[in-house]
Amino acid sequence: MPAQQRRVLVVDDDATIRALLGSVLRRRDLEVDEAADGAEALDLLRQNSYAVVLLDLLMPNVDGFAVLDEFGSAISTPVVLVITGADRSLIKQLDPQRIHGVVRKPFDSEDLADVVVACAEIRSRRPFEAMAISAMIAGGPFLAWLNRFGG
Repeated sequence: MPAQQRRVLVVDDDATIRALLGSVLRRRDLEVDEAADGAEALDLLRQNSYAVVLLDLLMPNVDGFAVLDEFGSAISTPVVLVITGADRSLIKQLDPQRIHGVVRKPFDSEDLADVVVACAEIRSRRPFEAMAISAMIAGGPFLAWLNRFGG
């Protein structure tokens, strides 16, 4: 997989979650950048290409909604998985065109790492192949897994 297709951005104001996910994803041979808030995330998104972004919604300074507003509709947008402890009413405000799934906190870090690796693999494929795989995932166990956490 090319380097940019193995790169993941973890955005969460909780240092423990960033450290945990960073450690688990690095063990899966992924390159991981971390941001403590949306402002840091936006800077990193402007400077780098990512296969996957794990994005918390509720953060100080610039929140996850603002990050999605700025980068959520870009053609080269990475796979965006929202990780949040927010209540369902807030999650329902998300634009489904800008995210690929919602993972509720608390989550199993190893299970989430499996999904991130699969998403990075999909991003490394040719566009038509990636779309076909995404379509298969949308109706399959991947979506069921995300729905189990996102409700």
